[in-house]
Amino acid sequence: MATVQIDVPDALLNLVGSREGAQIEAKEAFVLNFVRKGQISRSKAAELLNVSLCELPELLAKYEIPWCHYCKEDVEQDLETLKEQETKADGDM
Repeated sequence: MATVQIDVPDALLNLVGSREGAQIEAKEAFVLNFVRKGQISRSKAAELLNVSLCELPELLAKYEIPWCHYCKEDVEQDLETLKEQETKADGDM
């Protein structure tokens, strides 16, 4: 594993509370940014952050990243499928 060093203004370090806290938060933000961009999976993020998949939704929420990706096209497809099923059910009566 590689180590990366970054300069953090004292004001930000004071917000986090400690150097260790800053390291943890920086790693979380770094890894979860790749999740946000769709470049790694949620399970890979959990592995990299050494947390369980059960703990990940809370962490994702902290960074305002949805647990599941449900785009407009998915919603439209699901609505169309529901309409088809309803029509089929009405025809079976």
